[in-house]
Amino acid sequence: MLSPAMKICGLFLLMLFGLTACTSVDTALDNKTDLRPYHRIYVQSASNDNEHLDLFLVAGLRELGLEASAGVRTMMPDNTQAVIIYEQVWNWEFGASYLYRLEVSVRDVRTEELLAHGVIVHPGVSKKSPAQMVHDLLQPLFAPKK
Repeated sequence: MLSPAMKICGLFLLMLFGLTACTSVDTALDNKTDLRPYHRIYVQSASNDNEHLDLFLVAGLRELGLEASAGVRTMMPDNTQAVIIYEQVWNWEFGASYLYRLEVSVRDVRTEELLAHGVIVHPGVSKKSPAQMVHDLLQPLFAPKK
């Protein structure tokens, strides 16, 4: 027979495990596609981006040693090689908003060919910043091939 203290402890642990969440990253890259030749990337700002995620993407690309800027498509620099289009989903739980899902598509500027696609999902309120989620998504897409 379990004591009341053991029952409360068990309930607390169950709740604790319920609040923690894993992050999943799913990237799709054609085996023939190598993003290493693409050095100048433009992030097309989403019209519904009130959290300035485009700036997080630019910072993440620069962290990887790439030239990057963001804005509306008509302001894209002439020497841009690839464009990133993104979609975001934010959730609100326990009085705080957090980035739940980020999806990016990388396209060749000249041909509009889809070069790479990635999705990261973080279903929980544990502390994972948008900057960290961007890093975790861009790293496998732009990492050098082995």
